[in-house]
Amino acid sequence: MKERTVTDHVGAAIAARRKAKGLTQAHIAEAIGVEKETVSRMENGVISLTLTRLQQMSEVLDCSLSDLVRTNAHDSHSQSQNINELIQSLPVGERVLVVNFVAEIVKVLKSREPVQHYDSSSGRR
Repeated sequence: MKERTVTDHVGAAIAARRKAKGLTQAHIAEAIGVEKETVSRMENGVISLTLTRLQQMSEVLDCSLSDLVRTNAHDSHSQSQNINELIQSLPVGERVLVVNFVAEIVKVLKSREPVQHYDSSSGRR
């Protein structure tokens, strides 16, 4: 299996943020002055973005540069930030619903027998 590069991670972050904001590749392309196909290639990790292009992308997606280049989403702070960004555009009542849903899932998971987790980076349990 091919190791994911920084370009792949950045592209995936751009695609995820774009979709979470309900934007199309065409909208992003128009906002930063490129063709839609170029945005697709960026999101698929085919094209590496320059710092200038990353800055433009962060402005259009309303996030920081570090949000786009962060590759370790396995720490709880990054995961919390990701959830926050996903729900921030929802109405208050729907955000409360999502938070309550997550709380219930956590209760269920904590009540289960401990399981060994697979570490994909080392291939060990």
